[in-house]
Amino acid sequence: MNIKTLEQALKLQNDLATRLTHSLVSGTAGKVPPIEVLVKEKEQSIARAQAEVETAIKERDIAVSRWDERVAQRKASVVKLQKELNDLKEQLAERKDPSKDRKAGNLKKEVRSKKSR
Repeated sequence: MNIKTLEQALKLQNDLATRLTHSLVSGTAGKVPPIEVLVKEKEQSIARAQAEVETAIKERDIAVSRWDERVAQRKASVVKLQKELNDLKEQLAERKDPSKDRKAGNLKKEVRSKKSR
């Protein structure tokens, strides 16, 4: 078994301690341990399992929030790039629009003719 986290090491230690206690109690008495001991062991096992569930839920929530942040960043990037593309298309349309060029050229001619008078 590969132990990668402190939690795994603590779980393994607790399991081994429980097994050792169980084997010592049953080995010295030569009979089945009292029900009180079994109940206590089961309660401890349930508590450990519940703690593991809560830890897994927290880890999942953290992972989900990280993914949500990544998705939000990517969406913001798409919006920004789309806006830049639209701006570039508008600039290109302004350059290619001949009617605006004619109007601007006519205005310049009118201004020049008024100045020469």
